Amino acid sequence: MRLVLERQQKIDSMKYEIKEVKDRVFAVVIPNHYDRAMTFCRVQEFYESPNPEFRGKHFNIWDFIEWYSKEHKDAFTYPFDWGGFNIPLPIAWECYEGNDKAPKKSYNGVRSLPDTWKSKWDEGMKDIIWNVQSRMFNKKNKRDMNAYIIGANDMEGDTFQHEVAHGLYFTNKEYKELMDEITDAIPLDIRMKFRNNLIKMGYTDGVVYDEIQAYLCWHSEYTKFSRGVPKKVLKQLTKEYRKVFDKYL
Repeated sequence: MRLVLERQQKIDSMKYEIKEVKDRVFAVVIPNHYDRAMTFCRVQEFYESPNPEFRGKHFNIWDFIEWYSKEHKDAFTYPFDWGGFNIPLPIAWECYEGNDKAPKKSYNGVRSLPDTWKSKWDEGMKDIIWNVQSRMFNKKNKRDMNAYIIGANDMEGDTFQHEVAHGLYFTNKEYKELMDEITDAIPLDIRMKFRNNLIKMGYTDGVVYDEIQAYLCWHSEYTKFSRGVPKKVLKQLTKEYRKVFDKYL
C-alpha cells in the first residue's frame, strides 16, 4: 500500500482522513455514516445520478433531497442506502469549480454555486478535492487530473476493496482492459441480468461495466446485484475478476 498523502481534517463536526492507497487513488475515510454519505452526495449524483435533472448539472441540494425522498416513500434514506463512494477527480472538480455553466460567479472569476444551494458538507468535499488535486503534478510540473477519490468508513473490509476496484478501473488502463475482456466474455443473458439489476439499484448504463467488475471482485453475492444469477456462476466469475484485482494490489 503506497501512502503518499496522509492528512487528518476536521470541518465543523466532521472528521476525515485522506490517504493515497494506490497510485492516484485517494481514500477519504469518514467513520460517521451520515457525514460520509452527505459529503459525497453532490459529487456522486453529479457523476452518475439516474435522474438527468441532477446528473452533470449544478443543482440545489434541497431539490435533490426532495426528489430522492419522493422516490423512497417520502423518506430521505440516502445516507442509509449507500455506504461507499467513488468519483473521478476531474468530475468532482467540474462539479464545484470547472463548469462555466454554474449559475453564480465568485470574486476571483471562478463560477460557483449559490450559498442557498449548498449544505454544510459541501465545504468538506471542496477541501478534499483541493487537497487531492494539489498533489497531482507530473514531472513537467503540470497538473495531472488522472486521479480517483473513494469514500469509505475505514480501509479494511469488502466495501473499501470494492471502491479500490473502481479507482483502479479509472486510473489504470491495463487493469480496465483486462476487466472489460472478462465482462465481454460473460454470456449475454447473464450480463444483462447484472445490467438490469444495477439499473434497478439506481446506477446508469455509463457505469455498468465498472460496477460489474467492482461487484464481482467484492460483494458478488449482494442480493440486489446478483438476483437471478446462479451462485456457481458468481463464484467462477469472482475467481476470474479477483485474479486480476490481486495482480494490481
